[in-house]
Amino acid sequence: MFTKRFFIITNIILLTLVAVLGYILLFTGTEMVKLPEDNRVVVKYAPDLKKLVLSEMRDYLEVINEIQNGLAENDPQKIISAATRQGDISLQETPVRLLKLSPLQCKQMGFKGHDIFQTIADSAKVNFKRSTTIRQLSELTNNCIACHKTYRLETE
Repeated sequence: MFTKRFFIITNIILLTLVAVLGYILLFTGTEMVKLPEDNRVVVKYAPDLKKLVLSEMRDYLEVINEIQNGLAENDPQKIISAATRQGDISLQETPVRLLKLSPLQCKQMGFKGHDIFQTIADSAKVNFKRSTTIRQLSELTNNCIACHKTYRLETE
């Protein structure tokens, strides 16, 4: 009797263990995924500059989100306030070292992004139209996409 019960309990424990291990391997294991070759231009920055550029990109997204909230609430003042933060004023804070190390086309895309933010702020001040702001946001995100498709940041 003891051996039959022991055999049943042991089999239940083993089956449970196999099921748990199978689950772990199936849903939490790492898998090597072959990605298409990344042919973007590598831009190498010192760690502090890379951190600055990534921070700037995150702020772009936050500002875009604030502009979208302003559109949803039909509040041009929110749009003006957010867009101004990444407009012409923010260019004055760009370190010269970053400008010297960035490829020309990369700088041009960056300047264009700041120009579009300023255009969004200016047009919302003068004659706010939701359709205009939406079109400008589309132009802005197209610029972001072009930059991300073209460049990849790495640390020196």
